[in-house]
Amino acid sequence: MKNTVIQCIGLLGMMFFALVLSAQSASKNNPRLLLSGDTAGAIGRETDNNPLLERSFRYAEQKADAALRHPVEVPVPADPGGGYTHEKHKKNYADIYNAALVFAITKKPEYAEFVKNMLLRYAELYPGLPLHPKRKENHPAGKLFWQGLNEAVWLFYSIQAYDLVKTEIKTKDREIIEKELFRNIAHFISVDSYDTFNKIHNHGTWAVASVGMTGYVLGDRDMTERAVKGSNKDGKTGFLKQLDELFSPDGYYSEGPYYQRYAILPFMVFAEAIEKNQPELKIFGYRDGVLHKAVATLLQLTNQKNEFYPINDAIKDKTYFSEELVFATNIAYERYRDKSLLPVILQYGKVSLSDAGFITAKAASGAENIPYERFSRLIKDGPEGDEGGVALLRMPNTSGTQLDAVFKFASQGMGHGHFDRLGLLLYDGPNEVLQDYGAARFLNVEAKDGGRYLKENKTYAKQSIAHNTLIADETSHYQAKVSEGSKNVPELLFYDFQKDIHIVSAREDHAYKDIKLVRTIAMLTTNEAPEHPFIIDVFQAVSDTPHQYDLNFQYSGQLMRTSFDYTRDNSLTALGTKNGYQHLYKTAQGKPGSGRAVFTWLKDKKFYSITTLTDTDTEVFFTQTGANDPDFNLRSEKGYLVRQPGAGEHVFVSIIEPHGNFDPQLETVQNPDSGIEKLELAYKDKKYLAVTFRFKKQEEYTLVLCHEKTEDNSEHQLTIDNKIIRWKGAYTITK
Repeated sequence: MKNTVIQCIGLLGMMFFALVLSAQSASKNNPRLLLSGDTAGAIGRETDNNPLLERSFRYAEQKADAALRHPVEVPVPADPGGGYTHEKHKKNYADIYNAALVFAITKKPEYAEFVKNMLLRYAELYPGLPLHPKRKENHPAGKLFWQGLNEAVWLFYSIQAYDLVKTEIKTKDREIIEKELFRNIAHFISVDSYDTFNKIHNHGTWAVASVGMTGYVLGDRDMTERAVKGSNKDGKTGFLKQLDELFSPDGYYSEGPYYQRYAILPFMVFAEAIEKNQPELKIFGYRDGVLHKAVATLLQLTNQKNEFYPINDAIKDKTYFSEELVFATNIAYERYRDKSLLPVILQYGKVSLSDAGFITAKAASGAENIPYERFSRLIKDGPEGDEGGVALLRMPNTSGTQLDAVFKFASQGMGHGHFDRLGLLLYDGPNEVLQDYGAARFLNVEAKDGGRYLKENKTYAKQSIAHNTLIADETSHYQAKVSEGSKNVPELLFYDFQKDIHIVSAREDHAYKDIKLVRTIAMLTTNEAPEHPFIIDVFQAVSDTPHQYDLNFQYSGQLMRTSFDYTRDNSLTALGTKNGYQHLYKTAQGKPGSGRAVFTWLKDKKFYSITTLTDTDTEVFFTQTGANDPDFNLRSEKGYLVRQPGAGEHVFVSIIEPHGNFDPQLETVQNPDSGIEKLELAYKDKKYLAVTFRFKKQEEYTLVLCHEKTEDNSEHQLTIDNKIIRWKGAYTITK
């Protein structure tokens, strides 16, 4: 009896040990990254019942089926961005990723076979590759691609594909793929490209994300630790340090929204992989949920055409429909259950084929299809939120959309930053009214310098004159030197968002050696016309020595009328010789005299006017890009420049107003002229500045501003035209 009990206990112990081994084996073989086996099966069962899942799956299936109809081709790298081999290697990682997704959902072996064959071909090619023959100067090179960034992107998608099919690959082939391909490329990215891997920059983000995910899939703890905490595993670099330094507490990314859109994918995907494999790190709670704020803030940094504001190096027309945001919003919803993301997700009409995408698709299927809401807000820059920022000022207007101003007083933005301190952008509904050039680049268009940033990006697009800001002595802020611009940041003086006025003021003391700049942007409506928001722009320059000050407005549209005479320059000479001025044709110039200079233009059937205070020294210039541009690299864009020569201290006071409309069908025109009847600098001393204005048939208003930073509850008193004005805080507006 005793022996029988012992035998039973021994048998139970062996069964328990076998179950443990089985569970460990299942855990090891189960996908470790974005799409689990259970969710893949659920997607397969739900595609007929959920339109988002069905469209997403059919898209991947269509792409995978098209790839399977062609033989596997893995060419020797030869071309720069946009060239055949470059695009082929990009297509290859997309093909194997889609094929792996379809296999995971359908379990059809031909898709896994395709992925295996492709990876074996790369395992044969990669170990013997030298650095790319067309590598970019002053940029870390890749082997498959001309820059190492693309190498990391290739690994980012390919390791996800391998994660989904590896159980279908025989042990011998798995060993070849892992040793010859994935360990080799991970070593190249993390060891051979040590500086990039440990860089606090979007290139570094892609590098650590791709290597970290590879570590999870291969079971290599060293890889994952180096990715999370940096090569030395001391936390001074790596993913966590990037989260610390690249995002502000509001979720603003230092390089601007265009690069935030690009970097948000590896940030969110790698965070998802960390959460699945190392939940003890609580990555989605890190820095008070900064990844959630990063996604939410990024969506707010778009205009009403869903385009990212072209701050810093940005390719214009890029929208939040980009693939990066599909993944990012899905993961953000999964981890934070933020219902404000659902309107955007419904606009996508698809989800990522992942655990997050499945959860999001289920939630979105029952959500109300409403517009995405954009609102006024101040977004602070810098790891501690004390390095300036970006203000979004928004008010509804007569067209049923809204007037949308972007006031940029952010930090330099690293190497992709432009020299546009205290810059302004303005949109009316979907229309760009005061525009930013963005980047001078035709991405991946080989005919344009291989798709690189063009030389005009440095000589024009980054220069201050390409932006709506003030330029002194035809010299860009910080002399267009990134190292200098990175040393100092603008200072927020105050902001306030009330129903009838949204106002932000900031100062920049270091863009020029002996000039202090203060700009206040106010978007407001009057009691008489609450549906007509407009902008008051007060830009002050202070110096002990005389300078030439140029206030630039890059407008979009057709000149209609001016309040002053001007002379056309038929010779089309350049406005200047350097700092971007050499790329501007001087098309006309004038001297408006003392009073108000009014400039009116038409944009997409609506009129706009800039009314600026001037004196007898003020000059105005009309400009157009294209000078000293032999390869026609620059887009043809127009500018209106107000110049104050020989001034030590000067205040530019302007009102920017949308008004009227033009209907070509009915052949009618309404309110084509500015409504400003009075604009004066009513008061100015060392402490205060007051602007008085009046629109036709409306009451007179006075906006009073404090020059210096002041407390919200500080009390002030000022007498203007025998009228005593008392207020608390940094500003007031009175009748």
